Amino acid sequence: MASLALVVAPLGLLLALHRPSRGETALAATCLAVVAWTVLGSEPGFGRVEAAWICLLSGGVAIALTQRPPARGGLFGTGLMAVGIGALAGVVLVAVTSFSWDELRWLTERHYGMQARQIVELMNRMLAGSDSGSDAAARIEVALNDVVAFVARFLPALILIQSMAALAAAWALYRMIARQPAGEALPPLREFRFSDHLIWGVVVAMGALVMPGARALRPLGGNLATFFGALYILRGIGVVAGLGAAAGVSGTFAALLSFVATIFLLPIVVFGALALGVSDTWVDWRALARRARGES
Repeated sequence: MASLALVVAPLGLLLALHRPSRGETALAATCLAVVAWTVLGSEPGFGRVEAAWICLLSGGVAIALTQRPPARGGLFGTGLMAVGIGALAGVVLVAVTSFSWDELRWLTERHYGMQARQIVELMNRMLAGSDSGSDAAARIEVALNDVVAFVARFLPALILIQSMAALAAAWALYRMIARQPAGEALPPLREFRFSDHLIWGVVVAMGALVMPGARALRPLGGNLATFFGALYILRGIGVVAGLGAAAGVSGTFAALLSFVATIFLLPIVVFGALALGVSDTWVDWRALARRARGES
């Protein structure tokens, strides 16, 4: 329910703050009621963390929509502002309350560790009696423990990435539901880009990771690197999609080719997309391709 609320909350605010009709007002109220029910009914522990983030993100969305609506600031800029406000408010809350980052990491490990153990127990029951069942279950357990450790370490960045995706989904739904929606539709992936100034986020992340004597800043640097890395990987995929479309490679064939490459060459695909996304800050590969074809 928490993941659903991350979409429903901004959808309700979008409908409520953009000259809604009577039906849209009722739908906005329903969305916000669902969010309130999710927050108030959250379970102790990690559930309260999820509920707190839903509230923080909702506040960030409300401020961003009033101060920098998508029609004026662009979809990505408004979404990034909303997530940034929520994240800043979260940092302030941790600083002024008894809650700590270590407690967040412990709650995350406990929450997802319990889910991992349930999966391992299920696999043990399914593979019981098989000659290689115990070995397979052990390998699955090790893999799941690695995933849990990764999520616990980079949870702040993963929440921000999830929230950006949720805001994109909310905007797409808003455009479908509203009779007179404001702003533009989500651009196709081949046109995805954002302000080149965000490269400074990568610089700050790298500085926090490699700065001598700044061990305390490494968790911050790791989470910043994960968040901005995901954005630039997506930008790199957009570059590949744009170049592929320019070369006449698109549609089902392009999707199948991308799927196969990802399955068999995942590390190369990830680092290649990251390199393309970061270098696109200075090179602008898609514009370069257009100029090579004689287009404006």
